[in-house]
Amino acid sequence: MTASRRVLVTGASGFLGAWIIGRLRAGGWQVDACDLRPDPTLLRRVEPAAAEGVAWHPCDVADGAAVDALVRETRPDRIVHLAALLIPGCRADPVAGARVNVIGHVNVLLAAIAHGIDRVVYTSSMAAKPRGPANAPANLYGVLKRTGEEVSRIFHLEHGLSSVGLRPNIVYGVGREAGETAAITLAMRAAAFGEAYEIPWRTATCFQLAADVADVYVRLLDAHWDGAVVGDVSDVIETSDAVVDAIRTVVPDARVSVAPEERIAPTTGFDVAALETLIGPLTRTELADGARRTIEHYRRIGA
Repeated sequence: MTASRRVLVTGASGFLGAWIIGRLRAGGWQVDACDLRPDPTLLRRVEPAAAEGVAWHPCDVADGAAVDALVRETRPDRIVHLAALLIPGCRADPVAGARVNVIGHVNVLLAAIAHGIDRVVYTSSMAAKPRGPANAPANLYGVLKRTGEEVSRIFHLEHGLSSVGLRPNIVYGVGREAGETAAITLAMRAAAFGEAYEIPWRTATCFQLAADVADVYVRLLDAHWDGAVVGDVSDVIETSDAVVDAIRTVVPDARVSVAPEERIAPTTGFDVAALETLIGPLTRTELADGARRTIEHYRRIGA
């Protein structure tokens, strides 16, 4: 690692971007943040002090020339690639989903290779895991994320670029208010302000506090590895009902519930060993404590 500790974060205006940049700034990293429409609003909600000193850049990751120019200008030591369309966006506009989630991924890796950046940390998804009768990703978003993993593998074989793709599942915390899995956070926000909310599906899966996931990204930037690694960020399976129970440990009279509709999710085959080999044991906040921290955070900043 060079002395500058400079990192470029794509998709920086989003939920994970806010939490990761907060951790990066606390760890002394210089951050160049890019997005199609740069917006520090979420970062200011999540970690106001971290917003100071972040350099923001407009960039469409689907534009290869623009990505190359940005990497050439900012000269980062590492790249954290978060830019993506989520499940609803990919469903609504499959072409845009492919442009951002596949072409954008390829462009970021090519720019890293061209400018001598030897490691990239990127977001894949638990949605990339095979599941159900087809033993395949359940939606287009998952298919596109799985494609990104395979592209990263080939780029290591052919170009020597090392990468780690993280497969978060349902990440919750302040700022996660859009997307199909935002329901967990929305239930906690509703409880914070005495509102009613029904989680629109019932599932068993991994629920992860945003601060814990951000911690993994930042620790990886100081790690050393060779290869195209893909790793799950949790292997602890809990249910939607457990989320409601956790919320009620903080707000006993919370008016939150779970709809009967099932959401298919994998419950086996999780592997955190790949990441723990690189950075040691992963941080895991218990669901009840994560609910408490999220509810208290919402109450601090208001609705």
